[in-house]
Amino acid sequence: MPVETDKKKDLDYKTLLIIQEQLNHEILLYKKYLNYSHMCYDAELKNICYNSSQKHKKNFEKILSYLRE
Repeated sequence: MPVETDKKKDLDYKTLLIIQEQLNHEILLYKKYLNYSHMCYDAELKNICYNSSQKHKKNFEKILSYLRE
Protein backbone atom coordinates (compact mmCIF):
# COMPACT_ATOMS: atom_id res chain seq x y z
CA MET A 1 0.00 0.00 0.00
CA PRO A 2 1.51 3.37 -0.97
CA VAL A 3 2.28 5.79 1.78
CA GLU A 4 0.91 9.28 1.26
CA THR A 5 3.71 11.70 2.02
CA ASP A 6 1.84 14.80 0.96
CA LYS A 7 -1.65 15.74 2.11
CA LYS A 8 -2.54 17.10 -1.32
CA LYS A 9 -4.92 14.96 -3.28
CA ASP A 10 -3.95 13.82 -6.74
CA LEU A 11 -7.19 14.19 -8.63
CA ASP A 12 -7.28 13.72 -12.35
CA TYR A 13 -9.15 16.00 -14.72
CA LYS A 14 -12.16 13.71 -15.09
CA THR A 15 -12.58 13.40 -11.33
CA LEU A 16 -12.40 17.17 -10.93
CA LEU A 17 -15.10 17.60 -13.57
CA ILE A 18 -17.34 15.15 -11.74
CA ILE A 19 -16.76 16.97 -8.45
CA GLN A 20 -17.47 20.31 -10.10
CA GLU A 21 -20.70 18.93 -11.53
CA GLN A 22 -21.72 17.65 -8.11
CA LEU A 23 -20.97 21.03 -6.54
CA ASN A 24 -23.15 22.69 -9.18
CA HIS A 25 -25.99 20.28 -8.45
CA GLU A 26 -25.75 20.80 -4.71
CA ILE A 27 -25.80 24.60 -4.92
CA LEU A 28 -28.67 24.52 -7.42
CA LEU A 29 -30.74 22.24 -5.17
CA TYR A 30 -29.92 24.40 -2.16
CA LYS A 31 -31.19 27.51 -3.96
CA LYS A 32 -34.30 25.77 -5.32
CA TYR A 33 -35.37 24.29 -2.00
CA LEU A 34 -34.70 27.56 -0.21
CA ASN A 35 -36.80 29.39 -2.78
CA TYR A 36 -39.57 26.79 -2.44
CA SER A 37 -39.52 27.21 1.33
CA HIS A 38 -40.17 30.95 0.88
CA MET A 39 -43.03 30.23 -1.50
CA CYS A 40 -44.85 27.69 0.69
CA TYR A 41 -47.71 28.67 2.95
CA ASP A 42 -48.10 25.30 4.64
CA ALA A 43 -45.77 25.24 7.66
CA GLU A 44 -44.93 21.54 7.36
CA LEU A 45 -44.09 21.80 3.67
CA LYS A 46 -42.12 25.00 4.30
CA ASN A 47 -40.09 23.17 6.95
CA ILE A 48 -39.43 20.18 4.67
CA CYS A 49 -38.18 22.47 1.89
CA TYR A 50 -36.02 24.50 4.26
CA ASN A 51 -34.47 21.38 5.81
CA SER A 52 -33.75 20.02 2.33
CA SER A 53 -32.06 23.28 1.38
CA GLN A 54 -29.84 23.07 4.45
CA LYS A 55 -28.96 19.45 3.67
CA HIS A 56 -27.75 20.41 0.20
CA LYS A 57 -25.87 23.42 1.54
CA LYS A 58 -24.10 21.12 3.99
CA ASN A 59 -23.28 18.67 1.18
CA PHE A 60 -21.81 21.54 -0.85
CA GLU A 61 -19.69 22.67 2.11
CA LYS A 62 -18.48 19.12 2.78
CA ILE A 63 -17.29 18.70 -0.78
CA LEU A 64 -15.47 22.04 -0.66
CA SER A 65 -13.94 21.11 2.66
CA TYR A 66 -12.69 17.83 1.20
CA LEU A 67 -11.06 19.69 -1.69
CA ARG A 68 -9.38 22.18 0.65
CA GLU A 69 -7.80 19.53 2.88
